[in-house]
Amino acid sequence: MLFDLNLLQENLGKCGVENADKPISTYADTLIVSWDIFPPGSKEEILARIFKGKNITDDKKAVAENRYEFFMSLEPKKIVTGNSTFSNYIGAMLEDDLVVFENIEYGNAIYILYDDWDEISKLSRIDLLSGRAGSNF
Repeated sequence: MLFDLNLLQENLGKCGVENADKPISTYADTLIVSWDIFPPGSKEEILARIFKGKNITDDKKAVAENRYEFFMSLEPKKIVTGNSTFSNYIGAMLEDDLVVFENIEYGNAIYILYDDWDEISKLSRIDLLSGRAGSNF
């Protein structure tokens, strides 16, 4: 059984053993998205993922660390990071319909997104600022 679990872990990225009494509805409550969500890890590991492939100064690292600490103080349900349009943004999911996105670099906008945060966060910042995305942020 341990071999099988290890094989699942390596090929699927995650697996687990659950109590047989656990209701199926708890699995339906799981949110799975197609963009990057920070995996469990230390602050250093998470920030290293954000900075990967980027030339970051010590000042920018300090700003990003402060923002990370602030997000953690909000006790978010999840931390969200994008892999394209919002690649320099990290998000704090405070409620299922409330996500705050902050850029790791000083001087960029903070976006507070509500009901359709997962769709709105895929749009360009130009679309957001032009009003084409509506006003649900």
